Amino acid sequence: MFTLDDILQGNAGNARVVSSSPLDPQLAFRSAHHDSRQIEPGDLFVAIKGARVDGHRFTATAAQNGALGVLCSTEIPDLPSAFFQIVVPDVVEALHATARARVRRQPSTIYIGITGSNGKTSTKEAVAAVLDRLAPTLKTLASYNTEIGYPLTLLRLEPQHRFAVLEMGAQWVGELAWLCTIAAPDWSIITNVGTSHLEYFGSQERIALAKSELVQALKPEGLAILNYDDPRVRAMQEKSQAPILSYGTAEDALVRATAIAGDPLRGHSFTLHYLDQQITIQLHIPGEHGVTIALAAAAAGIAAGMPLVEIRDALEGLTAYKRRGEIKPGPNGSTLIDDSYNANRQSILAIAQAMHTAQSEPDCQRWAILGDILELGDYSHEEHRLTGTALVPLVDRIVAIGAEARFYVEGALAAGMPAEHAHYFAASLDDTAALEAAKQAAATLLKAQVKQHDLVLLKASLGVGMDTLLQMLQS
Repeated sequence: MFTLDDILQGNAGNARVVSSSPLDPQLAFRSAHHDSRQIEPGDLFVAIKGARVDGHRFTATAAQNGALGVLCSTEIPDLPSAFFQIVVPDVVEALHATARARVRRQPSTIYIGITGSNGKTSTKEAVAAVLDRLAPTLKTLASYNTEIGYPLTLLRLEPQHRFAVLEMGAQWVGELAWLCTIAAPDWSIITNVGTSHLEYFGSQERIALAKSELVQALKPEGLAILNYDDPRVRAMQEKSQAPILSYGTAEDALVRATAIAGDPLRGHSFTLHYLDQQITIQLHIPGEHGVTIALAAAAAGIAAGMPLVEIRDALEGLTAYKRRGEIKPGPNGSTLIDDSYNANRQSILAIAQAMHTAQSEPDCQRWAILGDILELGDYSHEEHRLTGTALVPLVDRIVAIGAEARFYVEGALAAGMPAEHAHYFAASLDDTAALEAAKQAAATLLKAQVKQHDLVLLKASLGVGMDTLLQMLQS
């Protein structure tokens, strides 16, 4: 919730209100959205001019859906008389300024920034689930972690929120430092350093540099919660002026997991250790990376002073987040693992490892259905090929869909996968019809060859749209 006064104070001298009647500065908005389809009564519509779409064109729709007003850069004619406009030179900058003003009004809230190459959203969900057992907690909607999503999340703050769990993404060095000028974290959680967005960063070293900005933004009284098992994240402790709370499976991690056991697809059990305390936890989220996610959330709970039994209860209530390791019915009675929200090499191999070690029938075949990994630039061929090579000990069959996906198959064949076990369906991601036809061809193959006890993994970058393939497989 935020007020008209937050907008006016944040944009002092740069905001002009157009209204048919006087407005109360304490007029409160429930939230703000830049998509008119998400508007509900009591919201503010944020009209952003993008490269392809101008949000100003959808202001009338936002008004019909119940928005009280619009933040815009040009005055819009023919709107309802009760609907008001706040005209500013730059809508995105005004959005940032409004979020800053809102955050300044709530200094008692603990702001928790989460970044990393993999697992940001699942970690955000887990941390929020733990902390919400202690006190009301705001969390980022979906994966709203950019220059637009981050301030929109902050504008949903309510006075009762003691914690705000904020996912923060980056595609260039300096972006996280810049996001921290809107709201700097009190605690920073770093999940890992992988190969996401190599096209923009150029190397894993630069990715590590970018992620470390969230640690460097901390004040001395803050807290850095670092994945001790990732050497690049562990090294970030040298850049923090705040205390360190490490988590992982290594013996030196302060929040540690031992005795990891159980079914990796449906959730490991492990013993959680902190100082002289320990407790056994049974997870219902997949993979050893699920244990890592749980440890990060446990560390946040410990930092908040929660007893381990409360942390355990919260973690045991977690289930796989949407399209992140969800177990679903597959073709011909098989089991499908929907991990299709996004992908890089590390996340593909992590979920494939979980599938490889999962309990299964003797005649089980393990299928990896893979679409392109995006935003790799000049590293794309190599990353896809390395992924295919590394998958050979973990899966029995690969079905690759897209343009760059052919390099999965190249890597797998070079590593010894039989040619009849590797299938490639070519399609440019820019040609929607061709891409959907390739998915349909893949679905036809799978429906013909997948058997009852097989495990089928669905994984790709979000832009490939593997959700349509899932629909084909389940129809």
